[in-house]
Amino acid sequence: MKYWLTLIVALEFIFGGCNNQNRCYESVNTLMVTTFKVSDFSVFDTLVIKGVGRNARGDTIVSDTLAAQSKQFDLPLSLSGDSTGFVILQHVSRDTLYIRHTMTMKFISEYCGFAPEYHIKGVFFTSGIDSVKVSDPLVNNNSISNAAKDQNITIYLNPSSH
Repeated sequence: MKYWLTLIVALEFIFGGCNNQNRCYESVNTLMVTTFKVSDFSVFDTLVIKGVGRNARGDTIVSDTLAAQSKQFDLPLSLSGDSTGFVILQHVSRDTLYIRHTMTMKFISEYCGFAPEYHIKGVFFTSGIDSVKVSDPLVNNNSISNAAKDQNITIYLNPSSH
């Protein structure tokens, strides 16, 4: 009987000591929500996105072959630099997009730690990209959860290049 009482008390300490307050319930992922559209609103299919300077290592961020009028992807921004470059491959077209930004570390919580927060300062792109609209220059850990109703940038591709 003494053994069972000791076992019950030990189990109470084990399970009673575990609580959900020591978990991280907030996202610490910081990705730029990006929508791609063709300027004349036609449908396009193949879209491959790679990081600039990482093509030799095969760093493909996106490889999408579904036909659609617009496509939305969550793209990472650089933690170490003040700009991030993407190579956008669409059939035979190869274009480059640079996002100029600042980055600070934002405290999320004691259990989640820190997450990067970016402010988009400008964009530069090659001729296969018609234009880029920055809808929300703040890219933080809430950007992905807001993706259904909003995005950070919209990239309009030239219809002649697809």
